[in-house]
Amino acid sequence: MSKRKTYYLSLGGFLCSAMLAPSHLKAQPTAPYAYSATNSADYTATIAQGSLFVVFGYFPGPATLVQASSLPLPNVLSGISMTVKSGSTVLNCPMIYASTDQVAAILPSSTPVGPVAVTVAYNGKTDPYGYSTTQVTVAKTSLGIFTTNSRGMGDGIFTALDGSVKTFATSAKPGEIVTVWATGIGPISGSDNALPTSFPNFPNVQVWVGGQSAEIVYAGRSGCCAAVDQIAFTVPALANGCNVPVTVVSGGISSNTVAMPVSGSGGACTNSGPTPPASILTRAAAGQPVKIAAMGIGPAAIADVRASAQAVAGRLSAALQTPVTEADAAILMRAYATRNLRVIRTAMAKYASKWKALDAKTKVALAAQLGQTQEGAVADFGTFGHGSIASTIASAQLPVAGSCTVLPSSFPYGLGSVSAGLDAGASLLLTGAAGSFTLKQTAKGHYRVSFGSSMTGPNIPLGAYTIIGSGGKDVGAFTATMTVGSHLAISNKASLATVDRTKPLTVNWTGGVAGSYVLIGGYTPNAYANGANMPAAYFACAEDGGKGTFTIPSYILSSMNATASGKAILGISPNPLSNQITIPGIDLAYFIDGSSDSANVTFK
Repeated sequence: MSKRKTYYLSLGGFLCSAMLAPSHLKAQPTAPYAYSATNSADYTATIAQGSLFVVFGYFPGPATLVQASSLPLPNVLSGISMTVKSGSTVLNCPMIYASTDQVAAILPSSTPVGPVAVTVAYNGKTDPYGYSTTQVTVAKTSLGIFTTNSRGMGDGIFTALDGSVKTFATSAKPGEIVTVWATGIGPISGSDNALPTSFPNFPNVQVWVGGQSAEIVYAGRSGCCAAVDQIAFTVPALANGCNVPVTVVSGGISSNTVAMPVSGSGGACTNSGPTPPASILTRAAAGQPVKIAAMGIGPAAIADVRASAQAVAGRLSAALQTPVTEADAAILMRAYATRNLRVIRTAMAKYASKWKALDAKTKVALAAQLGQTQEGAVADFGTFGHGSIASTIASAQLPVAGSCTVLPSSFPYGLGSVSAGLDAGASLLLTGAAGSFTLKQTAKGHYRVSFGSSMTGPNIPLGAYTIIGSGGKDVGAFTATMTVGSHLAISNKASLATVDRTKPLTVNWTGGVAGSYVLIGGYTPNAYANGANMPAAYFACAEDGGKGTFTIPSYILSSMNATASGKAILGISPNPLSNQITIPGIDLAYFIDGSSDSANVTFK
């Protein structure tokens, strides 16, 4: 292994930039205010002993980011210092960088596991009301992989033996040894503020590439940077792909899933199956804007369960004036889609008194909103101006066929949340087996219509569908078609009722068509365990619909939260990228069948 004595500006600047979260706060406070602390690579709330972490908030000090420039790392940087406290134990954290809205340091390897308090001070002073302190959970291992876009998802940082970074143009080759860069593999026995004196392999580390196990060459501290880990592995035999999912499992705990380009020649990668074309990903990676359109009809696709559940939970919570969980919202959505009154009554039982107090008009409006989240048509047209966004969406949410990815809990679903809208005209016309409807523009680039009571869901009627647009300022006139010839249905629901997260899980289905892909998804709600709050978790797997079966690996299932009875969801839907269409003025467009089938399950 290379033990280069360079610092965090190594790897052509990739590693340094990958440690910096997107900046969004610009205030200049008089005392530190810390509101959250996360792993610096994937921004998860659990931080490993001896790993890099970042604290977000409002901090006095330098107007521009200041970074430690030499080893050993200092305990104070531009007046900013951090300590971690567990019981009576208080430890100094070696500083990495400091700015007005985020500061980064190393969590000492000797920090006790469990809940701890992290405090940020400026010239030794903290906020008198305790706002300089935030709570985090410490674990022995919690690996986060660095990504090229500093978002904890999308393209991971992979290097060849010569240190060159793997890209779409110079991809990894099966049989080649590559290194993935991360933090959080575990504690060391020496000092955390300098390079280790020895580089032993950490045990119980696995690397999964496109669903295949890779041979580990080395898994431990880097020779370039304090608290940075590198895992070298041999790329297994794989088909070409620009966004092959990679997950590292350390101590039985799965990392964030990132993407790695792979090709048989080690040159430019190519994509096949349910992923965006390599040409589009290459343009995005080069920083060129990409114009994307997505149109869907029917219920929310399984990949959008999280977004819809959040919206419904928010609406119900506001109306009932009491918190409604995402899990209950998701159950209600599916129950309304299938008109299952028994499930609706069961899900609403705990909110019965609040519901009873509502007036009839409000109840009708809420019921209509629940129905709208499941049945209708939507179209989004947007420009992705940031070079990393388009590839992030592809690799973070939609894996190549035969593989799975864990979706980050902070993932921004929907084009509108990460793009500038494009005008495609005042309205769009949808015709087909479900009837004729007009999609009205509710915001620039966003069109929507509710089917009301004309559909019962969760599947749209079989037949042909057409969306016609007369064109607008940014998008030309177009006609897009899609034929729905069958409905997907999970055929082994009884065996899915209780899921053991430590074992692989096979999902079988009917209604799939060879050459047309499906998306298998899972969702677990927020959970509180061992004194820590675990955020909602999601995964997605892709497969050829004609195969009728797929086995979800245990390393994917282990990333889900344990749940109470029936509080998780497993589902299947047509893959959103199965039907690519052409629209003037748009670089990449899809027409999506949003039908789905799902089951409420229990994760153990």
